[in-house]
Amino acid sequence: MAIDLDALRLKHEQLTNPTAGSNTDFLQKFYQIPEGSNAVRILPWKDDEKEFYAETKIHRIPQPNNTVKNVHCRRMQGEKCPLCDLYFDLWKPERGYGRKEDEALARQIKPRSRYYMNVMDRESGDVKILSIGVILFKKIIAAMLDEDFGDITDPENGHDFKIVKIMEDQWPKYDQSQPRPKASPLGSNKEIAEVMGSLHDIHDLVKLEEYEDVKKSADTLRGVPAQGSSTPQEQTEVSDNDYLSQLQN
Repeated sequence: MAIDLDALRLKHEQLTNPTAGSNTDFLQKFYQIPEGSNAVRILPWKDDEKEFYAETKIHRIPQPNNTVKNVHCRRMQGEKCPLCDLYFDLWKPERGYGRKEDEALARQIKPRSRYYMNVMDRESGDVKILSIGVILFKKIIAAMLDEDFGDITDPENGHDFKIVKIMEDQWPKYDQSQPRPKASPLGSNKEIAEVMGSLHDIHDLVKLEEYEDVKKSADTLRGVPAQGSSTPQEQTEVSDNDYLSQLQN
């Protein structure tokens, strides 16, 4: 019997890079928004103790290998955040900053809002995590505050939401996204129960790193190299797809 070289290569990759498979499994939980018009049903949380969404802010930290590390902003949970301190310092000439390269780094590490919620993909029926920025989130909230729609997450009388993604250069635009005007049930009682039993723990996605670890990242960016590290390269801001690819870091 011939040896399956492709299977051996996969096993070798798993042995030499044990996080590769887990990262792929992790990313499969997320709804990758295709270009064009896409219908999803935004789902409520399983109880009233938490919102249907989880909110965070992300610092995107350039790494020496030309990748980006995502760090949840500690200030969102009332904690001190060395990366926020660095962000504000980079704009202050009196602190020895204010150069163009400092401003470029500040724009990159600026904490940016991110929102997670459970959705059901109307095409596949799968329950996925939708990760979006503030522009699309505002559209969802505005719809829920509109008396013509109300709680669009209601399993029985809610509304599907059309996410319209149009690419301009490398950046996605969601200006045409809106809820469908006609209310509809999520499914039968059995289907609703199955969907609600498949919710992902979106609130568990927001995990803060230890203060000292975040401070080490900030010090490295300030030009104070941490032991065993090197000065990171400057990068431009990453797109939504790149954000997802680095989400588990």
